Amino acid sequence: MKKQEVKIWHSFAEKGEYQGADPSYFDISSFDWYSILKNSTDVFKKEVLEAQGEIFIPYYNRTFSNTPESWKIIPLFSWLKRFDTNLAKMPKSKNILSQIPFLVSAAYSRLDNSSLIKEHIGDSNAIYRVHIPLVIPAGLPECGIEVRKERREWVVGVPFAFCDAHKHSAWNKTSEKRIVLLLDIIRPEFASKTKWICAQMRSSLMLQFLFQKTELIHKLPRFMRVLLMNFGAGIIYPFLLSQRTKTGKYLS
Repeated sequence: MKKQEVKIWHSFAEKGEYQGADPSYFDISSFDWYSILKNSTDVFKKEVLEAQGEIFIPYYNRTFSNTPESWKIIPLFSWLKRFDTNLAKMPKSKNILSQIPFLVSAAYSRLDNSSLIKEHIGDSNAIYRVHIPLVIPAGLPECGIEVRKERREWVVGVPFAFCDAHKHSAWNKTSEKRIVLLLDIIRPEFASKTKWICAQMRSSLMLQFLFQKTELIHKLPRFMRVLLMNFGAGIIYPFLLSQRTKTGKYLS
């Protein structure tokens, strides 16, 4: 029986929830990069704890958390856009992450005490959204993540991945902070389209930022949203193509 092709889904272009067959959580333990990430937990933790006071910023969409600044990040890499100032302050993290093929985004994510990341849908199904738990104040039910009603707790040093296109939420009901390293890695079936996917994502994020104070974008028919996203992507794409990197290693 022929395996059904998985189509790329972008939340910006669609209305409603993702209806694909992807599981809530992916098994990533067979990938070579899984061991690299797992064995680097102590390095990531030490470096982020040394740097966090000065470079954590509120997550881009402040409506996702129960208070505007309770979810903070240190962006390192976002859809192939480098944050060189932050990378320079975290050289060990950069060195490790440069070994991960098809890594397109990376950020340290901090959820403050007594905080909630509301249920939401991510940008695309084209990625593994990977969490590397670093500072976890408690397990379930006080602190955890839920993807399509399936709850999991973070365990320090045990990376896991979920489908960002499915509805998900996270919470920290303790009196301490929770910190994970968040990565987006392009799934193997979409690897040949990595730079185009990143161009589309950067275009859609820019459009959402420009029109964040109006519902106009969301009221447009699907074909117009796709057209707008791809028009912006067409401008960005040549610049991404011009960036020569080792095969699949975009942070090197």
